[in-house]
Amino acid sequence: MAMHFTQSKKYRDLSLPAISKITEEDAWQRFVIMRWGSLTTMPCPACGVVDEHYPRRTRRQWRCKHCNCVFSVTTDTPFADRKLSFQQLLLIIYLFVVEPKGISANKHHAIVGVTLRTMYLNLQKIREAIFETMDLTPMEGAVQIDGAHCCGKPRRHRRRKMEGESQMVNHKLRNRKASIDPTIQKQHMSPANRKRFKNRRIIIVFREIPGEPGKGAKRTITKVVLTENQKNVIQLVRKYVKPGSQIDTDGGVAFLSLIAWYDHRIVNHSIEYSTDDGINNNQAESYISRLRRAEYGVYHGFRPQYLAFYAAEFAWREDVRRFTIREKLENIFQKIFQCGISYAFRRYSQGHRLKMEYLG
Repeated sequence: MAMHFTQSKKYRDLSLPAISKITEEDAWQRFVIMRWGSLTTMPCPACGVVDEHYPRRTRRQWRCKHCNCVFSVTTDTPFADRKLSFQQLLLIIYLFVVEPKGISANKHHAIVGVTLRTMYLNLQKIREAIFETMDLTPMEGAVQIDGAHCCGKPRRHRRRKMEGESQMVNHKLRNRKASIDPTIQKQHMSPANRKRFKNRRIIIVFREIPGEPGKGAKRTITKVVLTENQKNVIQLVRKYVKPGSQIDTDGGVAFLSLIAWYDHRIVNHSIEYSTDDGINNNQAESYISRLRRAEYGVYHGFRPQYLAFYAAEFAWREDVRRFTIREKLENIFQKIFQCGISYAFRRYSQGHRLKMEYLG
C-alpha cells in the first residue's frame, strides 16, 4: 500500500522540537526574512521608501530615514500591537499548520503558555488572513461544486418516540436534502428548533480539477450564503467560473439551470455517488468531509458570524495538502504579511466585535 504524503519523511521537514529550540532573536529574524527577505533593507510601511532604515535594536524596530515613522516587522499585519513574543507567535503558526483537521484553542493554549482567549484571537487572525488573501480569480476547465449546510442544527426531542420531530431532526443533523429524502418537508418542527434553524448557513464550495488524473483538486473557493437556491448559486457560479467550463454537481435543484452557460454534468446522489461514466463531485465532497470532521470533532459546532473564516481555513488546508510543513509555514507567513491589520479581531478584548457576516 502506498504511503500517504503526510506520513513520509519529505513532509516532516520541520518538527516541534526544532521550533521549541529557536531563540527569541532567531524567531524575530525569521519573521523579518519572511516579510522582507532582508534583515537590513526593507520598505517603510508609511511612505513606502526602500532603504536601510535606522535600527532600534533593543526594541526590534526601525525608524524611517525619510518620514521618521517608527515601525516593526508586525506593523500593518494582523499581529500589529502584539503582546506575545515572537517565539510564541511562531509556535502558534506552526501548530496551526500541522493540524490536518483544524486546531482547538482550548487544547493548545496550555502548550503555548497563553490564555484561552489569547490563543483563540491569534488563531482567528490567521483564519482571517487566509480568508482575505483567497485567490478568487474565475476557475476554468473542470470544476466541482457542492453545498455544505452548517450552523443552526436542530435538537432532537427529549422523548425518543416523538417520530415526526426525531426523524426530521435526524435528517437535518445529517444534512439530508429534500431531493434525497422527500419526507423531510413533511415533518413537524418545534418552535425552538425552527428558531435555531434560522441560523443555518450554506457554504458553497468550488474546486478546480487539473487535467492530470489522480491529482485531486488544485484550487478551492468558498462562499457562505443564507439559502442554497438558484438565485444565490447561479450568481456565484457565473462570478467564479468561466463560461463554457465543465461543471459537476449533485442533483440539487439549485444547480439545474447551469446548463445554459456551462457543460453541466449531474450525479444523482439518491441513486449513486459516481456514474458509470465517472461523473462525480468527490473533490467537493472531500472538502466537506474535512470540514465536518472539524465541526463535530474539533470545534464542536460553528457560528454564522465567523463561518466564512473557517470555510476559508479548510479550503486552504485542502489546497496545501501536498505541501511540506515548511512550505505550509512559508505560505501562511505570506498570507499574514499580505493581509493588513485585522478588521474582525483588532481590539476584540476591549469589546469591539464584528457586527456583520461575510456572505456571498
